[in-house]
Amino acid sequence: DFDDAVSAERTASGYRLYVAIADVAHYVRADTPIDREAYERGTSVYFPDRALPMLPPELSNGICSLNPREARLTKTVCMEIDERGDVGASRAMGTVIRSHARMTYTDVRRILADRDPDCMAQYRDLIDQFRLMEEVATLLWERRKARGTLDFDLPEAEIVLDLQGMPENIVRAERNIAHRIIEEFMIAANEAVARHLKEQELPLLYRVHEDPDKATLHALEPFLLSLGYRLPLKREKLTPKDLQRLLEACRGNPEERILHRLLLRAMKQAHYAPQNSGHFGLASTCYTHFTSPIRRYPDLIVHRILDLSLDRRKLAAKEKDELLLYLEEAGKQTSERERIAMDAEREMVDLKKSQFMIDKIGLEFDGFIISLAAFGFFVELTTYFVEGLVRLATLEDDAYQYYEKENLIKGRRHGRTFRMGDQV
Repeated sequence: DFDDAVSAERTASGYRLYVAIADVAHYVRADTPIDREAYERGTSVYFPDRALPMLPPELSNGICSLNPREARLTKTVCMEIDERGDVGASRAMGTVIRSHARMTYTDVRRILADRDPDCMAQYRDLIDQFRLMEEVATLLWERRKARGTLDFDLPEAEIVLDLQGMPENIVRAERNIAHRIIEEFMIAANEAVARHLKEQELPLLYRVHEDPDKATLHALEPFLLSLGYRLPLKREKLTPKDLQRLLEACRGNPEERILHRLLLRAMKQAHYAPQNSGHFGLASTCYTHFTSPIRRYPDLIVHRILDLSLDRRKLAAKEKDELLLYLEEAGKQTSERERIAMDAEREMVDLKKSQFMIDKIGLEFDGFIISLAAFGFFVELTTYFVEGLVRLATLEDDAYQYYEKENLIKGRRHGRTFRMGDQV
C-alpha cells in the first residue's frame, strides 16, 4: 500500500514541497460497513511474515494505492519553505495525481549516498529531484532540531525469514537518508494540516505527546549523575531542548545506547485526543496524523475533517459539539487499538527471536545490561538485539544483592558489581 507521493521544486524564495496522500475518505464513506470494520481495527498490524490490513486489499493495495503511472485521487498539501527551513504559507487541495515512479528506500539511498552507477542510470531523469528533496529534508531537520525535537537513534531489529517463514538472521534495520527525507516531509505535512484546521476553528483529532513524568526522571537522576550527566529537574517545566542536550552529550559514547533507552522509557505514550496539548517528542505545538489513511484510522478522520474545510462548510454549534463528542470517543478507541497492535507486533517479533535462538542454547555471546531487578539483570545481545534474563541465583561465584538506590547489583563477598550499560 503506497499512501504517499512527494515532489519538490525550487522557487525564488526557497522551495515548494508537495505531499500527496491517498484520498481514502472518497472511497470509504463514514458509517458504512467497511468504515465500521476499519474503526474496530483502528490500524493495520505488521508482523515479520504478514500484514493484517485495516482496509480490504482491493482498497489498500488497489484503488487507494498510489501506484506509478496510474491516475489516483489524493489530498495534496503544498508548502512554501524558505532557505532556513521555515514552513511558511501552505494549502491543502483535492487533486488527481499520476506518480512517476515507485521508489524504495534502498534505491534512493543507492542514488544519493552510494552513487551507484546502475541505479543512477535507471533513474537518471529523477536524480535532480532526489537531490533537491535531500536539500529540503536537511533544512527541515535542522529547523526541527533547533526547536528541540528528540531523536532517539536506537537500533531496531529486522527479522530475516526463509521461504518457510522461519527466522534465519536478525539484523539491524537500516535507517538512511531516504528514510529521513520521507520522515521530514510527512512531519511537515502533518503539522501544516493541523495548523490549517486549527486556524479554521474546526474540531480535530490531534496526535498529542505529553511532557514526561517528573517523578520518573527524578528516579533516573542518581544513575545519570554516576555517568556525569544531569537534567535541570529543579526547574518547573522541562523542555524537549533539555532532553535533546542530554542525548547530544552522550552521542558516540559507550553509554549512549543505554541512556537513549532509559530516556525513551521515561517518555509517556503518544495518543489521539481532540484537545491540543502539543507533541513533546517532536517539540511541536500543533500536530496531527494525516499522511497514512490507508493504515491508520485517525488519519482517515482527519481527511474527513479536511473535506469540511475544502468544501468551506461552516459547522453549527450543535454540529461542532457532536463532532467533539465523536472525536473524544474515537481518540480513546484508536489509541487503544494502536497499543494492542504494538503489543501484538512486539510479541510476534519476540516469538521469531525465540525461534532464531532455539539452536543456540549453550553458546556464548557479548551483550550489555539494559535493566536491573531484585532477581537478576536483563542483557541485550550485541549482535542479534535479543534480550534475556540472567537470574542472580545462576551466578555461583558469590551471593549477589540488588541495591536499588545505587542502581547496582553487588557480590557480598568479593564485591563484583553489575550496572546498567555494563558489557557482559
